[in-house]
Amino acid sequence: MILVRHQNNIRSVDGGGPYFDPLLLITFLLLIVFGMIAVYSATIAHAFSANDPFVYLRRSGVHILFALTAMLIFSRIPVRLWQHLAPISLITGIALLTLVLIPSIGVNVNGSARWVEVAGLKFQPSEFAELAFLIFVADYLVTRRGYMQEFMRDLVPIVAIFTVFAALLLAEPDFGSTVVLGSVLILMLILSGMRWRHTITITGAALLGMACLILAKAYRLERFTSFIDPFDDPFNTDFQLVQSLIAFGRGEWFGVGIGNSVQKLDYLPLAGSDFLLAIIAEEMGFLGICTVIVLFVVLIWRIFHVSWSAGAAGDTFGMLLAQAVGVLIAVSALVNMGVNMGLLPTKGLTLPFMSEGGTSLIAYSAALGMIFSIERSSRQESEQ
Repeated sequence: MILVRHQNNIRSVDGGGPYFDPLLLITFLLLIVFGMIAVYSATIAHAFSANDPFVYLRRSGVHILFALTAMLIFSRIPVRLWQHLAPISLITGIALLTLVLIPSIGVNVNGSARWVEVAGLKFQPSEFAELAFLIFVADYLVTRRGYMQEFMRDLVPIVAIFTVFAALLLAEPDFGSTVVLGSVLILMLILSGMRWRHTITITGAALLGMACLILAKAYRLERFTSFIDPFDDPFNTDFQLVQSLIAFGRGEWFGVGIGNSVQKLDYLPLAGSDFLLAIIAEEMGFLGICTVIVLFVVLIWRIFHVSWSAGAAGDTFGMLLAQAVGVLIAVSALVNMGVNMGLLPTKGLTLPFMSEGGTSLIAYSAALGMIFSIERSSRQESEQ
């Protein structure tokens, strides 16, 4: 039985709105505000080059407004509706990934067709396709709950569906998102009771597939080798990673001060997005990095707390969906941090809730809205 203390939760004035876990909500808002400040600092040089020092700050403000709106809307949608819409969610995810491959619709940026432009606004469909896939996976695992034992019956179908998603992502190409989504799927299968021999088989096959994909493209192999020895070609293939490591080194314990980064002055590419953490390290030092890590740990802990509460209330779908969202955020954050610190090969992945980019922020905020919806549902079930 779950004891519910109303004073520890925020709810709307009319009494019918969603519950909001204060710690989860505050952590979410802190990550967004921290990210907005960091992005403003990281992009200030480019803003002045555009003769508008506040262009990126205004853009971040608009993105945050849309993100908060998406979070509130998704928090009001009942969990059961997401479960009923799981098949449609799967079709929608595949359709979104297909859109970018249509020449008249997809927009090519830096050699990758990952964007769609509608009415002058560009967005990245893969961010929303990932959520659509996770909704379907949660529903699929509900139907197989307690039966994840047969390889052909239980595992092959979901792996085949993931292969379709992976093929569409690789066609963009978006190798990083493919790896993240595959990692999330494997972890969800493990959490759902997949046998260890099946875990070893699927993980081994995934690693073999990754190796083949890396060897198939020269630029992927260059990124992998530069990660192994980042200083063998510091002015060419290793340039991004070397500049990131320099930023970490300059920051030391407490940083050089907000706004005083040198690496953001056209030394470190993508300083406001993929390598935002390096700028935080330079300006705020080890203390700033620890703050970011603690915020993510708290966020993921509270998400899994919601998952456990949903499971205790008998909501298996809500439990699995919350776990999927928590694992997605954790894997994405770990990969981005690992890339910035030189612990993983360079990948074009943003830091959730913090990096520049409206699509990523809106998608992750919508996912968090689903967490609040699951929390509301589980509390209502426990009160009955």
